[in-house]
Amino acid sequence: MDEVFPTTVTLRSRVRVARAEPGAPLVIALHGWGMRARSFQRWLAPGIEAEALSWWFPRGVLPFELKGTQGRRIGYGWYVFDGDQDALRASMDEARAYILGVADTARRALRPSSIWLLGFSQGAYLGSYIALRHPDVFAGLVCSCGRPKAEFVDDLAAARASRVLVQTGTQDRAVTPELIEKGVAPLRAAGLDLTVREYDAPHKLTPEMARDAAAFIA
Repeated sequence: MDEVFPTTVTLRSRVRVARAEPGAPLVIALHGWGMRARSFQRWLAPGIEAEALSWWFPRGVLPFELKGTQGRRIGYGWYVFDGDQDALRASMDEARAYILGVADTARRALRPSSIWLLGFSQGAYLGSYIALRHPDVFAGLVCSCGRPKAEFVDDLAAARASRVLVQTGTQDRAVTPELIEKGVAPLRAAGLDLTVREYDAPHKLTPEMARDAAAFIA
């Protein structure tokens, strides 16, 4: 299905429904910078197959051209960041409005028992920002290879009912375990239901991570 992203330029962002289990928990999965919904779905295939969950994959709202060894292709992102924190928050707020719309559409279509956000890398940063600001919408969060954006959440205590799984790769050089700890510490201090798991992995959501995420949500 197509959704309209409300920004200065009208973009149409497709949502892939990998699995629909009416009444089951729903996972809205946010891919990383430069990825596509289809490729992220392939990464998460072991988790999709493991549990009776609904899986929706929105495509990033910002298209851009990538150049690689095999030529050019279009990748997608969720927000832009040039070092300006105020501009970053504004960009994330636009994506937040879009994802809340996706969640509302999915809720009306499937009437899930709960709604979760799962994000990888840039999707994890965004997912943490959204889920922790809207504990009335999202039961919890899986944050894979990305730092929880705790400093952008005004009232972390309000999210104490949320369950949070943070997954980090010990070989991750893009988002190191030390960097992730900086985002985890405020969640721990606020008393959130927090689980942190380390994997012998680089900056990638592995099959083991995918299965663990599905089991955590289910």
